[in-house]
Amino acid sequence: MIRLDLATPWGLTLALLPEILLCGWALVVLLVVSWRHRTAEDSRLAGWLSFAGVALSGAGLAALWVNGAVPDGLAHMVALDQFRYAASAIALISAGATILLSLGYLERERLLAPEYYPLVLLTTAGMMFLAGAEDLIVLFLGLEVMSVGVYVLAGYNRANAFSAEAALKYFLIGAFASGFLLYGIALVYGTTGTTNLSLAGAQLAGRPLPLMAALGLGLLLIGLGFKVAAVPFHMWAPDVYDGSPTPVTGYMATGVKAAAFAALVRVLFETFPSAISVWQPVVAALAVASMVVGNLIALAQRSIKRMLAYSSIGHAGYLLVAVWAGTPDGAGAVLLYLLAYGLTTLASFGLLAALGRGGERDVTFDDVAGLAETRPGIAFGLTVCMLSLLGFPLTFGFIGKWYIISAVVAQGQMILPVILVLTSVVSAAYYLPLIMAMYMRPAPSADHYASVRLAPAALGAIVLSVAAILLFGVWPGGVQDLATRSAETVTQTGLPMAERR
Repeated sequence: MIRLDLATPWGLTLALLPEILLCGWALVVLLVVSWRHRTAEDSRLAGWLSFAGVALSGAGLAALWVNGAVPDGLAHMVALDQFRYAASAIALISAGATILLSLGYLERERLLAPEYYPLVLLTTAGMMFLAGAEDLIVLFLGLEVMSVGVYVLAGYNRANAFSAEAALKYFLIGAFASGFLLYGIALVYGTTGTTNLSLAGAQLAGRPLPLMAALGLGLLLIGLGFKVAAVPFHMWAPDVYDGSPTPVTGYMATGVKAAAFAALVRVLFETFPSAISVWQPVVAALAVASMVVGNLIALAQRSIKRMLAYSSIGHAGYLLVAVWAGTPDGAGAVLLYLLAYGLTTLASFGLLAALGRGGERDVTFDDVAGLAETRPGIAFGLTVCMLSLLGFPLTFGFIGKWYIISAVVAQGQMILPVILVLTSVVSAAYYLPLIMAMYMRPAPSADHYASVRLAPAALGAIVLSVAAILLFGVWPGGVQDLATRSAETVTQTGLPMAERR
């Protein structure tokens, strides 16, 4: 175990090593693309350099994680615990997979503007700051760094009106959400006299929640509710996911969601553990609304991309069920499900990107009919992804949902698990028809899938994701134990979470 004094420049530099490496490497890539940015080869060079930057940041993260770096003292602005490391690892996995999926996609779609890959790196750094924030100011800065990059990436296809619409909607709604979040931070600071999460929790412990703090909590929930696309703050998600370039859609649905949920867990578990009776009903209502609305509206979609967009709202509801538990098991379920959902969703959008052109927003269930006959590998990968999103046994998605249900049932709650199971059954009505179309319907024509290809980099990312979905679906013990241990390191008022009850 290494103790770092975060009051010193050297200690803080080591604590932020993964983020510093990622930001520094983004500047290197930016210099390269300013020199070489005209051809497809230049774009591929920038992509592979960016992937190397993600790997370098991952090595820095692993160094902190393996050596057990912890802070020297309680009042600090950056978390040094396994929960931060696990959430940051999910963000890096999302970024790395997105880069691999984008290499061939950008070339195919003629989207060779130079800023794409540096934006991915800087946006990922924002996600990591958000996941590791131990102070509300750092949380806000991480959120804005992440959001600004995603706004630009959503509108990256400048020739596509739907991409421009996605960027504008995301920017306007995101700015609106940031206002709620900032006002909530101000109210919490006004009540406690500090923006540090643990110190604010210590100020609020042992007494009824003051009205100003309750209002601050409500505004923080609204702001983060927008970021995780929970109902009724989900209005932006379907159009933004639908209009963005497909690799960017997968990136938003996984990395952004993972960082926002990590921040939500920290805020509720560290600052407001004594107000659990106040925020649990609110989180439960958001979870139920998200599960029901997301899955029911997904039933009516014919576009695969839009169906996955509404499905992501339902999965946000599943994650909120885990947050409701307010225990280490609940926080561990959040991490585990974020990894399962992230791997599955990235692979799903990667496969979807191979099936269409121009954003893939017009690829419908009819367009994948007979896919298994001529492209059995793609059909198999998409089948595994749909079954994992459904929560079918022997897939990672099933393990994630089982862990969520176990964490909530352990707290004596039965209604939320029942709704989770019922809405998962409803989701079978739109996941299974996609599989049936690929295997049980004839292709529209003999050469319908002649142009369907997966670039080597995208193929590698998808094969690894599908293999992980199947492996962890059969043997989840190692990753489940890691998620549990990581969640136990989240502190509240300076004490281990396990000591709260």
